[in-house]
Amino acid sequence: MKCPFCGPAINRQAFYTGKHFVALYDIRPVVKGHSLVVTKRHVSSFLDLNAEEKAEFVSFTKKAIYIALKFSGAHQFDLILQEGKDAGQSIRHLHLHIIPRKRKDSLSLSKASWLRKFQEKEHANRQLDEKELRKIIQKLKTIAENNSKEIEKL
Repeated sequence: MKCPFCGPAINRQAFYTGKHFVALYDIRPVVKGHSLVVTKRHVSSFLDLNAEEKAEFVSFTKKAIYIALKFSGAHQFDLILQEGKDAGQSIRHLHLHIIPRKRKDSLSLSKASWLRKFQEKEHANRQLDEKELRKIIQKLKTIAENNSKEIEKL
C-alpha cells in the first residue's frame, strides 16, 4: 500500500510547513482541531529521525499546537505518537497527533478509557469531504498568517 503521507496529494491537508515537517489537518478528526505533525521524509519510527529533524521536531510541534489551539478554541491538548502496530500506529510513517482538549469534550473519559476511545473514533469517524477540508485548512492558514510573529517566537 502506498504511503498516504508521501507525494503531492498530502499538500491538500497542509496548513503549516517547516524544513522537515508539515502540519496537517486530520481528515477524520476526533475533535475540532485534531491535527498531525508529519515528517516530509518517509520514516516510520521516531528513532529514525536524523539529528537535524530531531532538533526541529519540538519547535515545529509547538507552532502547530499553537495554530490548532487557536482554531479549536481549546487551551489544553494531548499529544499522541503511536510507534508501531502494537502501539496503534495505522500508517507506517511517523506522525504525531495533536488533540486539542476541552472540559467535557467527546473524549472526556478516564485516562485508561480515553486512548481506547481515541483509537475507535480515529477509524470510525466520517472522513471530511474536500469542501469541508479546504474550508478548515484555509482557516488554519489564516490563523498561521495572522499570528506569524507570535508563532516564530515559539
